Amino acid sequence: MAGLYFDKLFFFAKSPLGMFLKHIIVFFLTLLFLSTIVPVSAKSTPPSKIEIEFNKLFKRAMRVNHIPGATYAIVRGDRVSTIKAYGVRGQKNNKAIDKDTSFRLASVSKTFSAELAALMIEKKSFAWNDSIVDYIPEFKLKQAGQAEAITIKHVLSHSSGLMPNAFDGYLKGGFQFSHIISKFEALEPYCSPGACYGYQNVLFSFIAEVFKRSTGKAYAELMQQMIFSPLAMNNASVGFDAYKNTTNKAYPHVKVSRNGPWHQVKIKPDFYKVEAAAGINASITDMSKWLLAQLGHTPEVISAHLLETVREPVVSTEKDVKSRTWKGIIDDAHYGIGWRVYQYNEDILYFHSGWVEGFRAVIAYSKDKQIGLVILANAESRSIDKLTVDFWRLLLKEPSVKETLLVKDIKPVKANRSVKDIKSSF
Repeated sequence: MAGLYFDKLFFFAKSPLGMFLKHIIVFFLTLLFLSTIVPVSAKSTPPSKIEIEFNKLFKRAMRVNHIPGATYAIVRGDRVSTIKAYGVRGQKNNKAIDKDTSFRLASVSKTFSAELAALMIEKKSFAWNDSIVDYIPEFKLKQAGQAEAITIKHVLSHSSGLMPNAFDGYLKGGFQFSHIISKFEALEPYCSPGACYGYQNVLFSFIAEVFKRSTGKAYAELMQQMIFSPLAMNNASVGFDAYKNTTNKAYPHVKVSRNGPWHQVKIKPDFYKVEAAAGINASITDMSKWLLAQLGHTPEVISAHLLETVREPVVSTEKDVKSRTWKGIIDDAHYGIGWRVYQYNEDILYFHSGWVEGFRAVIAYSKDKQIGLVILANAESRSIDKLTVDFWRLLLKEPSVKETLLVKDIKPVKANRSVKDIKSSF
């Protein structure tokens, strides 16, 4: 009986009516399947009016200032919204810059070193209020007890009380840690630790020695293990040798005269000698991942608590308010731990720039707006500063951009607070 039933079903399926019904069923099943697929284009973030306008400003700055090469990334929320690369790696090889081309970060390296320190503190390797002398006992100042008063937090917030840029000049010679540290014995603080701001490179780099003596691991090894690898910063590296051995890298360019042309020059190892202060190399792709971490989207690597710690305004940097770049734009300025903290109307920007012979780097982000910008260039152009300010003017200040996609698709957190309000007892 069952055989007869299947025979009839077989002949019906082969009939014209059966074939028609088969096509109808297949058609509707196909529609049902397609309706469950999210189109690839739906996952992408279209460029906003601000991004389109900024790209025009960026290309114009490149053209007007004849900058050999530069690249930038904009991050919105948990996505990299824009990566653009223009120009060449160097005048002598004329190869195009791309998203994986490595640049020197110069002092933007300090943001990495501060957060690596915070990670090691979470692991109880040392503490913020430990004296630097606990790990570097040979560090001495002019009078007994002065060096002991300087903590790791003071070192990483430039609030040691020492004269700014102490012994940077020695980086041009045969710099050795054992030699340079003895020079500090001639110095006397001009204010108590924590009471005033004095930007440092050599002293800041002492944190690398703290890493080594507290963990037995070198700075570069820890950076790779704790930050670069977990964040998949695949082009990032530390040091002069790493830069030289990188195939896809940008080359430095300087001007002999103010209005003269750019000239490609040889890379100098000077500030690589203070790796923690100025020794990191990275591509724009790497830096977009670093921005995502700062916006809080990789908590498994960089926790929310860690971010709040390094964002703390530690010492006032009033001169920044009157600086050539930010005059008339920011209302208040501090240095946190490895980051600058700027009051911009009702918003707070976390910022750092880097400048070493032939390279510029700038990174800035708004935690509340969930927007970040990073720019890398292979020339010492001040236009990089202006572009940074222009971006934040477009985003945070101009009323004509309030309804653009950039602001609209990421709901801002109301930030009716000031830099002073977020100071803690840390």
